[in-house]
Amino acid sequence: MRLFKIIPVVCLQLVLSSISCADDLTKAESAVSNVLFDFDGSFEYSSYVVKEDGHVELIFAENMPDQLYEDILTKLKNHPDISSVLASKGGPICKLW
Repeated sequence: MRLFKIIPVVCLQLVLSSISCADDLTKAESAVSNVLFDFDGSFEYSSYVVKEDGHVELIFAENMPDQLYEDILTKLKNHPDISSVLASKGGPICKLW
């Protein structure tokens, strides 16, 4: 009988923790999108994936200017909704540069 009382409590905790993870994901995705948009549409020459814990992985165009790359990474790493950032410049060459 006691087991039947514990199961609903455990299920409720699982649901609440999954909502929290989804909220972190949504905030991090929004943060990345906003930062890239702020840098003159840099979302057009990058691709990224946001993990449930707010970790972001990005690949920028191979020929992206170093200063722009560093500025974007600094802003992403300092954003409170992003837990960590892993980035590289190895994507397709962009005609803008």
